[in-house]
Amino acid sequence: MKTKDIVLRELEKNRANYISGQELAEKLNISRTAIWKAINSLKESGFQIEAQTKLGYKLLETDDKLSEEGIRKGLREELKDIDIIVFDEIDSTNTEAKRRLYSSEVKDFTVIVSDMQRGGRGRTGKTFKSPKGSGVYFSIILHPKEFFDFSFFDLITVKAAVSVLQGIKESTGKEPQIKWVNDLFLKGKKICGILSELDADFESRSVKSVIVGIGINVNKPEDDSFKELKDIAGYIETDTIRNEILSSILNAFYENNYRKKDHEIIDYYKKHSLVIGRELSFELNGKKYSAKGIDINEKGNLIVDTGEEKITISSGEVSIKGDFYEKA
Repeated sequence: MKTKDIVLRELEKNRANYISGQELAEKLNISRTAIWKAINSLKESGFQIEAQTKLGYKLLETDDKLSEEGIRKGLREELKDIDIIVFDEIDSTNTEAKRRLYSSEVKDFTVIVSDMQRGGRGRTGKTFKSPKGSGVYFSIILHPKEFFDFSFFDLITVKAAVSVLQGIKESTGKEPQIKWVNDLFLKGKKICGILSELDADFESRSVKSVIVGIGINVNKPEDDSFKELKDIAGYIETDTIRNEILSSILNAFYENNYRKKDHEIIDYYKKHSLVIGRELSFELNGKKYSAKGIDINEKGNLIVDTGEEKITISSGEVSIKGDFYEKA
């Protein structure tokens, strides 16, 4: 670990409180000069650090720069040793996850985070830019320990959506709703999208890894990045720092994937669903349908009622449409 990362870890532990250069030097067993250089390097990287004679240094409470140390600080004990890789800029965290899976050994629950993405990817193959300094864009890599049933693929995204919802509620007090299967809405606008992908051998029907990519609009960007999306893009709008939001989501993600029963997660998902009881439209096998969303089954599939029949659909088959957006 680099000296500046070790210093940042100590500043995070004492966030909003001063810690003297001498105390840092003695605690970390390095020179005062090394501390000074590390502080300057962190400032140049964008961290908001205040220095006061006789008091020392402090990381401002409002500092909102994403960092491994800041994320790790809020993680539950079971996640303290996971790998967290943070980028200032990247093409796509899901793409980076795939690169790492193909080139090296990757630990279970590895998290790849970026402050911005140049080529984020959505479920229907669309690409988009994710603006700097205002959102959270990350991917989690999981290694299934048991045989993975492909018919339960939607359940991956269901668990991710519930985890994002719970993490946002825990850290900010805001409570979004879920549009099946992978979008979260707040006040009638989309604030989050999820893209789940498999690293699989389809001949043997074996899954090596699962990649869950999540992008969240935390606050409105300072530039006009989302100008063309103003009618559909929403934001959490919070003073809660992004590291804290992300660690809360990761804690919930662990709970929902390793502790809770599937039926508990699906029940929670249904209580926060935007589609159950709502009129929907979709196209399946070349035929257009109008139907009402009535349930989510144990696999995370959506069950709809056309008035003539009940149909169970998976996310790989359709994209549903409906009146989800609030008019300005």
